[in-house]
Amino acid sequence: MACALCHKNKPLRWSHIVPEFMYQEMYDPIHRFQGLSTVVSDRARLYQKGLREKLLCEDCEQQFGRYESYAAQVFYGGVTLPVRRCGKNLLIGSLDYKRLKLFFVSLLWRFGVTSIDIFRGADLGPHAEKLRKMLLAEDPGDWLAYPCLATVVTWQGKHIGDLILPPCLAKMEGHRIWSFVVAGFVFTFFVSSHVPPTPLRTGFLQKDGSLFIAIREITPILSQLNDGCTGG
Repeated sequence: MACALCHKNKPLRWSHIVPEFMYQEMYDPIHRFQGLSTVVSDRARLYQKGLREKLLCEDCEQQFGRYESYAAQVFYGGVTLPVRRCGKNLLIGSLDYKRLKLFFVSLLWRFGVTSIDIFRGADLGPHAEKLRKMLLAEDPGDWLAYPCLATVVTWQGKHIGDLILPPCLAKMEGHRIWSFVVAGFVFTFFVSSHVPPTPLRTGFLQKDGSLFIAIREITPILSQLNDGCTGG
C-alpha cells in the first residue's frame, strides 16, 4: 500500500493520529488507557498504546516525529521558553514557528484522512491535498494559512489531560472551522481559502514565534462545541 503522505509504495508503519505523547495523562499505572464508546451495548476496551493505523511509511513517520518531539517539549516541558500571564491566559514566546506550525498542520491533516472511527469526521475536501503538499514539502505556509487556536481545558482550574473528543464543524463568515479536543487541549482550525477575521488573529501562532494559549473551563467549551457543531 502507498504511504498516505508521500504516495510511495513502501511498507507502512502503525501511525498515531493523536501523537503518543498526548496520551501520557490517560494511561493507568501499567500503561493502559480505557476507550469508551457512545454505543451503550459496547464494552469498554483497554489499550496499551494510543490508537494507530497503517498510514505512513518510515520516512514520513520520522518526519512527523520531529514535529511531535518539539511539540511535546512545548506543551509538556523540556524546552525553556518565555511565558507571560495575560489574565488567566498565557503568551509563549521564542517558539520555532516552522516546527510547531507543521505539527499543527500534521494534526489537522491526520484527522482528515484517518479511518479510525473515534477520530473520523473532519471532511477537509480539497484542503486535504493542499495540506498534504505543505507537509510533503515541509512548508509551514503563511501564519494565516490554516491557522490554529489552542485552548487548555480545565475543570475547577485543573487541566483535564485525559479528554479526547472527535472533530466538530462550525461555520463563520465563509470559513469552515474544525475543532477537536486531544489531551485536554482544544485545537480550532480555520480551513478556507481566505484569511480569518482580524479580531481572532492575535490567537494564532505568529511568524515571530509567539503563541497565545487560552485557558477555559470545560462547561462553556462543551456548550460552545455543541451549539456550533453542524456535523461533517
